[in-house]
Amino acid sequence: MCGIVGVISDSGEPVVRDLANGSHFLQHRGPAYAGLLVFDPVRRRVRLEKGEGLADDIFKPLADVVGDVGIAHTRYRTHGSGGIRNAQPFFDPFSGIGLAHNGHITNVPQIERELEERGMALAAECDAEPLLKVLALWFEHYRDEDPAAPEHEVMFRAIEQVQERVTGAYSAVAATRSGLYAFRDPTGFRPMVLGIRRRDGRQRLMVTSETLALEQNGYTVEEEVERGRALFIDRDFRRMERTLIQREAHPCAFELIYFADVESRMMGEKIRTYRWRAGRALALHLLETAPEMVREIELVVPIPHSPIPAAEAFAQKLEKELDGGLLQYATPVSKYRYGGRIFMEETQEERDEAAMLDFRVDGLAVEGKTVFLVDDSIVRGTNASRIVRAIRQAGARKVYFGALWPMVIDSCFQGINTPTQEELIGARFNGDLDEVRRELGLDGLHYLSVETFRELVLKGSPACMACATGQRQVKFEYSGAVLPPA
Repeated sequence: MCGIVGVISDSGEPVVRDLANGSHFLQHRGPAYAGLLVFDPVRRRVRLEKGEGLADDIFKPLADVVGDVGIAHTRYRTHGSGGIRNAQPFFDPFSGIGLAHNGHITNVPQIERELEERGMALAAECDAEPLLKVLALWFEHYRDEDPAAPEHEVMFRAIEQVQERVTGAYSAVAATRSGLYAFRDPTGFRPMVLGIRRRDGRQRLMVTSETLALEQNGYTVEEEVERGRALFIDRDFRRMERTLIQREAHPCAFELIYFADVESRMMGEKIRTYRWRAGRALALHLLETAPEMVREIELVVPIPHSPIPAAEAFAQKLEKELDGGLLQYATPVSKYRYGGRIFMEETQEERDEAAMLDFRVDGLAVEGKTVFLVDDSIVRGTNASRIVRAIRQAGARKVYFGALWPMVIDSCFQGINTPTQEELIGARFNGDLDEVRRELGLDGLHYLSVETFRELVLKGSPACMACATGQRQVKFEYSGAVLPPA
């Protein structure tokens, strides 16, 4: 799960500031590394810069970089190792293609074997590199077949082969000397949106992961790029689009609860709306299954920051149903504003340390009260166990917990770094709710069910919930050759 940005200008003006500003508003999607690549048509050169840390710090010294088409990336590692060499974008000097993607490529070992058979090797351990290799080799294959064909036609044919043969999830931006490309995998697992900014007779186009990055930079949201879609924008601002391979839609539903910023829009609605519906659904679930517990609740507390709209909706719904009962909503749990999202830390030791450092509790607000904590999800349990201990140490009489996302029982291989079930608290206890509750030290634990989430939050929209259902649809290897004939 990362953030991608692609920008092209029709006036030859530098795009580096828009790449940096777009990345700034996607920092929540990848706080570990950032990079950008810009094509300078005047000097006929490529500028590629990568660094470890926040995009703001890495891109600040690059304000004077020239070039009217470029791509940028903020990285949360889901494949391979850390280190700057594994940061995106990647550049292939033979084809002249730069690429960055958001997702997770699952048949990397297959691609690596085929490359080795040709005497080629990967230089990094990031799955963006094998994705680029496949794209570049098919691009060269079709360019050799028809040297007179326009570049975008050759590229669209190469992208179609990528969509057919590369398994997993990917929303990708790519840049060449001719312009900006973008494409999504056939199921549209990871998000991608397009916007245009018009000022003083000049135009710019941005392709990015979330609408927030468009709107905060003055771009008008034009469209959500469809699954299986590929597009090209040249320097004259001519736009070519093609739906190549399109399969049944499986966008990641976890985006709506955790990954995406609350002010972004996905699948036609505000993320805030999805979270509000999830909070209301959780309240309805408790009213139906545990009405006696509802009457005990004195204080509803959100775990900052993503579940706050849901916690507000949860508290409002319960308050209406309590017939004059006293229920308070407060935010005594605070998170250090410059801390990261601990779910994205690369090791369990780092996650434990971040949880210890980041959260603080106002003891006066919770002392002697029955507290109901609302969080977006429980994945490994690191966050939840730390906060529950802190709430108890602050003097809470009872601690209940509600998760907006169903119990996570299976690993995700399409953009979330949970490769082993042993690290998932739900899977570790075989989905036993009481065992998870005891492990977290809670008086009561409630999850939204998969059925309730689909009905009341998604409203029937198709989406992937494999980590909660165990019904994976991802493939780990393509049935034939991935690379073109040698």
